[in-house]
Amino acid sequence: MQWADVQIGGATVTAPSDRLIRRIRRDFGRGTDDEVIRRLTALRPDDSSERIQAALVLGAAGKLNRFEQQLRRLERDWREMLAVGGLADEDWPARLDAELPAGPGDPGAGDGRVAPTVTPPVRSARRDASAPRSTVARRPHRPRTH
Repeated sequence: MQWADVQIGGATVTAPSDRLIRRIRRDFGRGTDDEVIRRLTALRPDDSSERIQAALVLGAAGKLNRFEQQLRRLERDWREMLAVGGLADEDWPARLDAELPAGPGDPGAGDGRVAPTVTPPVRSARRDASAPRSTVARRPHRPRTH
């Protein structure tokens, strides 16, 4: 199966798959998701398989500090990083498919590997942070009289 290799500064890197990008966008907050995708794309080619990238993301559970811990684990012992991400056992292809379901138009759905594209999916609209939040008026506290 063909992987999407991207040239960045003369180095060839493998971009995260579409289904992994969808998971990152679901798990991580706005802004943080782009940082996670950037850092996954910057991994060494030996560390850029979908299994490794997914274990980094799954072990992070949507927290940037845990993602950074997973990156440090990858440097020390990639097997520990796979275990924390839940992809160390022999059933990792099925677990990967369960955690990263194929989307419409994803080639290779169900085989543990997907040929990714470089273009990230369009984000859904979110509330404008500058818009005021609704507040609830509360009555002032009155001490009880006995």
